[in-house]
Amino acid sequence: MISAGLTGGIGCGKSTVAALFGALGAVTLNSDEIGRRMMQPGHVVYDRIVSGFGPEVVDAKGQLDRAKLADIVFNDMEKLKHLNAIVHAPVLREIDRQIQLTRQTNPDAVILVESAVLFEAGQTRRFDKMIVVWCTPEQQMQRCLVNFKIPAEAIQRRMAAQIPPDEKKRRADYVIDTSTPLIETEQQVREVYGALQELAAAHSKSVR
Repeated sequence: MISAGLTGGIGCGKSTVAALFGALGAVTLNSDEIGRRMMQPGHVVYDRIVSGFGPEVVDAKGQLDRAKLADIVFNDMEKLKHLNAIVHAPVLREIDRQIQLTRQTNPDAVILVESAVLFEAGQTRRFDKMIVVWCTPEQQMQRCLVNFKIPAEAIQRRMAAQIPPDEKKRRADYVIDTSTPLIETEQQVREVYGALQELAAAHSKSVR
């Protein structure tokens, strides 16, 4: 089995790329989806967030108001660190659990973990390879404005809270450039997936 972290800046197209890998047969995990499940009422993560940020981050239905929480933390780096300290450890434990299950049931698997902050959280050593999804900052901004419906100033704050895209590219084992048409992105994904399959097969053979 080979594990790869899939990361990139906001609006770069990580989810699109993850879906393309999944369509080819990769096992994909999304750290945001895992985190959202843990932020539901009844989970200790939910309780710690409400305790740490106050009842104003809870909406009328008792759910976390993620937009309000994001507005708070992306305007205060210390509060962002506090949120990350609450959420990251349990999310990582769940990711580790699912990777281990995959290792047991499918030793030839290619497993990808999608997360925006793998470099920022210092978690790259958990993975055999790192894949960075990249596009130009101008494209990031335009895609965020269209897809996320949040003000440009809020997007800029989120981009500023992440390691610059070119630095992530420098640290990557593979780069998927989504600044080009989708058909070219698909070709890049096929090439990277083929390389990862070869690594997974070689690794599986070496441990048998």
